[in-house]
Amino acid sequence: MRVEPAKQPDGEFAAKSTAAIALATPGGGAIEVEPGGKPTWTCSVCSEPNAIEATICATCGAPFGRLLEEPTRRPEIRPQTAATWSFVWPGIGHWKAGYRADGVARIVLFAWTFGTLMVLLVARFGTGGLGPVFPLVALFLVAASAVYTVSAIDAYRLAGGDPPLVSSRVLLWGSAVLIVASVALASFLTLPAARQ
Repeated sequence: MRVEPAKQPDGEFAAKSTAAIALATPGGGAIEVEPGGKPTWTCSVCSEPNAIEATICATCGAPFGRLLEEPTRRPEIRPQTAATWSFVWPGIGHWKAGYRADGVARIVLFAWTFGTLMVLLVARFGTGGLGPVFPLVALFLVAASAVYTVSAIDAYRLAGGDPPLVSSRVLLWGSAVLIVASVALASFLTLPAARQ
């Protein structure tokens, strides 16, 4: 910590800290105070800084009160077991490891990507190939495969006490990108048919 002298009103010099003070909170995240600045709090979910007046995180919507919650005791599960459950269906390994919100997010995301892939394949069954829906099939095949693989790796890591490769924030943004990409592709593929 760097300390520089500051002159007191009576002419004396006193030590003045120029380093930020960070206080870790029980629920994760921190409250930080910089000298001469406004205090901020770091979200325990997405690690984004927020003004101290904010009652919810501007990025992910997590409440300020979550910083003060006592951490919940997670169930004991071997990393191999968590990964195996994720291979059964992505997200179940997270659920078994005590990360229920992350587990539900991955269960729903895989159901959407895999379900859409199956609908596209069944719709084109017996028509002599994928034809114009090939880009959509490829997009959802890559997305479903990524969710399947990364969920198993993350369940293994979380059960072992390590941070996940893909955070909830990245998963949220990835889902948004997938929605935009699929809508853009579907629109592009249906425009020629609509013009006829």
